[in-house]
Amino acid sequence: MPARARLPLAVAAALWAAAACLGAPPEVLEEHWYRLTLAGSPCGWMHERTVRDGDAIRTETESNMQVGRMGQAVTVRSRNVFEERPDGTPVRVETERGTGRDVVRGRWAFTAKGIEVTQEQGGRTATQVVPAPAAGWLAPAAADRFVRARESAGDAVVRYVTIDPESGPTAVTVERTRVGESSVDVGEGPVKCTEWRVAISLLERPTGEWVRADGVAVKSTVDLGVGVLESVLSTREAATAPIRGAEVMARTFIELPQDARAIASARTAELRVRARDGTLADVPSAGAQSFARSGAGEGRVTVDAARGSAVSEAERADARFTAASAMVDCGDARIKSLAARAVDGAAVDPRARASSLRRATHAHLRTKNLAKGLATASEAAESRAGDCTEHAVLLAAMLRAQGIPARVATGLCYVADAGTVRNAYGWHMWTQAIVGNEWVDLDATLPADGADFVASRLMTGWSAADGGSIDADLARIVNMIGDLEIDVVRIDGNEVGARAPAGSDVPTRGDAPAKGATP
Repeated sequence: MPARARLPLAVAAALWAAAACLGAPPEVLEEHWYRLTLAGSPCGWMHERTVRDGDAIRTETESNMQVGRMGQAVTVRSRNVFEERPDGTPVRVETERGTGRDVVRGRWAFTAKGIEVTQEQGGRTATQVVPAPAAGWLAPAAADRFVRARESAGDAVVRYVTIDPESGPTAVTVERTRVGESSVDVGEGPVKCTEWRVAISLLERPTGEWVRADGVAVKSTVDLGVGVLESVLSTREAATAPIRGAEVMARTFIELPQDARAIASARTAELRVRARDGTLADVPSAGAQSFARSGAGEGRVTVDAARGSAVSEAERADARFTAASAMVDCGDARIKSLAARAVDGAAVDPRARASSLRRATHAHLRTKNLAKGLATASEAAESRAGDCTEHAVLLAAMLRAQGIPARVATGLCYVADAGTVRNAYGWHMWTQAIVGNEWVDLDATLPADGADFVASRLMTGWSAADGGSIDADLARIVNMIGDLEIDVVRIDGNEVGARAPAGSDVPTRGDAPAKGATP
């Protein structure tokens, strides 16, 4: 897929650095720089090029985005290479990524058994083989040639299947629909382009793309819910000029129409969720949560913090929930030691051991902040700092280190007061573990002397946090940001009023935002 279409997925990616090549320098077939903006604010740059090196064609993409998380800046860097033969036969993929200190390196090898995915971080290596997509998919350079040929021939719709390193080794279907002719101003006058509407299977929101007569993308846009992410063809100097970055996190909160402060420590809750665009993505029934759809665009979520969900035979046999990965590196010596100390003296009961590990994770991460953006478990263990993502992956690693299958859950949690944000749901991550015959929820951000889980969480998906799936799993969050509305119906069995009581200082959906708040 054209690199511009990868931007929503690249928000979760990081740095790549290619190894030096021997022999004659590669021939650069095409090279472009793009300036990135989010909600109108400069947020970074993207660089893409295609090179020929002997009998290999390499598609190289690199992006650098600076975003704000409630006032704390996070730099998200990503660079990937996909090597293929001139006939489109895939050869290898190399990536490096990570917003934290430690770089996570990835290598893919295309074999007869499937795609061998190897990740290395901090001297630790994890390898798994995942099934290759069905025959007929196109490697990036082959896909680009196919698209240019069909668009030049005048096709109104161009459809193909590809693999993108940003979303893991899974098939991605791309459908491009011709909209019409228009002009794009790139700072040096208008450029005549053909406008295309691009639908990507991993994303519910379509992107827009404006392409020159020679097939080069001049501009692309995608609504991320927190604002429109736009890339515009630029020069290297203009694209990489210093910027302050764009605030992202404050835009993701979902305001509630009722005063729901009692839900913060509730044991049970019932919520009504709806999609503004009329199409609600599937919400999982897992762990403490069950979901019942009441229409195409809405449904009811019931959360019982004391409840778990049945484990299927396929889930019990899934090695991803016990294996070490670059993100959940449970083989790390420090993590193994932490986990062993946490359960020393604990009851033999698996639930008691899981609870001990949750409490130990909370206590170990003594600095609670938003300065990191999805660090690995070993990095979190060493720095002893992080937000919900670091708590989730470290707890998952400690559970696996003790032989307890675990995964991370993505979703939302109730926020009573976070500066300018009050009475809202914000995006969150926690952990689920197999205890006995059930998936149970464990949130290490909750106080060590409190409950393992509360009903103020709403799960939207889960991930094994392995090299084969985590970016595609996290892409589901992008689909819901800015599109979801939540009404709290009941808290601990008590019906919640339609709106906050008169005179309450709790803002609700539709109220004017508090002074200094981000709308």
